[in-house]
Amino acid sequence: MELTPVENYSGTLFKRDDLYAPYGADFVTGGKIRQCRDLIETNLDYIKSECGSTISTAASIHSPQAVIVSRVAQEYGLKSIIGFGNTTIEKALKHKAMSWCKDMGSELVVLSESQGFNNVIYSNLNKLAETRPMFKVLFGYAAQQYRSSIIGKIAEQVQNIPEECDILFVPCGSAVTFTGVVEGKRLYDKKFRLVGLQPFGYNRVKDVQKNLEGMIWDYDFDFLTGNWSYQQLWSRNVGFELDKIYESKAYDMMVDLDLYKTASNPCYWVIGNSNNIR
Repeated sequence: MELTPVENYSGTLFKRDDLYAPYGADFVTGGKIRQCRDLIETNLDYIKSECGSTISTAASIHSPQAVIVSRVAQEYGLKSIIGFGNTTIEKALKHKAMSWCKDMGSELVVLSESQGFNNVIYSNLNKLAETRPMFKVLFGYAAQQYRSSIIGKIAEQVQNIPEECDILFVPCGSAVTFTGVVEGKRLYDKKFRLVGLQPFGYNRVKDVQKNLEGMIWDYDFDFLTGNWSYQQLWSRNVGFELDKIYESKAYDMMVDLDLYKTASNPCYWVIGNSNNIR
């Protein structure tokens, strides 16, 4: 197990999980690749024997999830199906993420002509899986069934958050990474205050609580939501470039908080970077 570094930029610590880059810095980087690789490697024999050597996912045409699944499939010699909605294949291919998936050999599938919401395309991927063998990679839904890969691999990374850190801020989308950090804080008996920052979308606290292994009262964290737009690209350089969808927005949420301004040694968890597909 290799721990990504914690670095100091202008007095703020940064957990640089974006430096996990097994496919190079010019690809997508970060912890979600680690989760996906471990999930596929752990289940590889089953995927080959029972799933037609095929993995699949359903995601927004802008999502790094699609290119991660596509690239991991390529690494392990598997076929991949990338599903999406509310567009056509021709239009989807105008977006870099979908173009990359096609170039890596993925089969692109329109799961809904009119809807792009996760609940719709996830449901339709499940229906497709009834007619074709496949191993579905849906990070949020896999958090309970495949805990060691989805939650455990993130929890391990909490080990090298330094003892002097008094508060740790974690950007949240689906909050799966945050759930792993919550588990890691308990597992390694870390004393920092933990704050989830969700710049857009609905409040994910119930999802976090549902995916925790212990009882709710065993955990202590704060969770704050913002009013950013998902679609808006927001640039922020803190000594290195942050992801324009998640990290940059959550970072700006953080620096406006009294919790941050009064902290002695704040730390910001950088989950990954997908700017190369934007």
